[in-house]
Amino acid sequence: KNDKKKKKKKNSFSSSSTGMSSSTPATAAATTTIAIADTPNNKSKKLVYGSDDKLFGCIERNQVLSGKSFGKFLDAGTGSHSLRWIASLIIGGSGSDGGSGSGSGSDGNHTFLKIDEYTAITADEGMRQTVFKEAQELGIEKYGQILIGNWQSGTSSSSLQNTQQSHQQPPQQHHELCHGEMYDTILADYLIGAMDGFSPYYQDQIFPRLNQHLKPGGTIHVIGLNPIPHNDNTTSDANANIICKVARVRDACILLAGHRCYREYPIEWIERHLEKVPGWKVVSSSRFPIMYSHAAIVRQLNVARSKLSLFPSKALAKEMEGVIDDLERESREVIARSPNGKIRYGFDYVVTAEKSLEVDG
Repeated sequence: KNDKKKKKKKNSFSSSSTGMSSSTPATAAATTTIAIADTPNNKSKKLVYGSDDKLFGCIERNQVLSGKSFGKFLDAGTGSHSLRWIASLIIGGSGSDGGSGSGSGSDGNHTFLKIDEYTAITADEGMRQTVFKEAQELGIEKYGQILIGNWQSGTSSSSLQNTQQSHQQPPQQHHELCHGEMYDTILADYLIGAMDGFSPYYQDQIFPRLNQHLKPGGTIHVIGLNPIPHNDNTTSDANANIICKVARVRDACILLAGHRCYREYPIEWIERHLEKVPGWKVVSSSRFPIMYSHAAIVRQLNVARSKLSLFPSKALAKEMEGVIDDLERESREVIARSPNGKIRYGFDYVVTAEKSLEVDG
């Protein structure tokens, strides 16, 4: 995961979304919470609560409606943001609306929002180091494990990281990722969009692959970004096309630098492929419109700028730098004309599916 929504793992646009729609002993968790509360720079401020995050809040509501606990939890494509949310359900605290943690979530449904233990997966070594440090700082490393691996090719002995036992066990041999492990809940947090950077052309196989690790009666929550088109002639807001222009230039710079772009998939694709897995049924699908500020647009233009030094020629980089600067000026003018200083365009989504109790594997 790169940085999306502060959050997430992507080369895709990041911005705030506004909603529309849509086994660790308890005493150990309490002890951890007290320790954090006594720390001068309260670590609980780093936690992400469902009461403050529209997407995770949607997942919490869906989980409560299912009548089941999160239980044994797999974050299939982790990053700092999702780990901070997991931590909020383990060690607790309060969100902006006063909701409590320790597995209680924003509405007090502590039984359903309890995470017993977690496994977090990333395909990127740099992200693994970041998330592992985050887990230590949040005080949740003893509740789970962080692994580096690829759902297509597995893990290798040099890249496995277990937050509890990494300094106690000898390196493991190359093996299938999460071999034999079964989970009550799986989170795919912008995982599908990120796959083109790590395991391209495997997107249509990821849900059957994750099915090997979802218990009968289990739940999978998929977060994604609806793709931004190259051109949008369907919107009545001509200014919204600045978002398409910025995305085109950013992706062009990524490609000219010799890197792969992430590739988002529409919500209909996600729903269709979830339903293809034997025994899986989509039970909820929610959309959250995105409001782009000028700062959010500039962050994406800065992604483009960061690739210029890798261009095949200085002349090409210089020309592209001018294009990026022009787009920044244009976006500032567009935002200035907007009544609320933001552009509404596209949406993030949360799709939840459940696995039948009668289906194995």
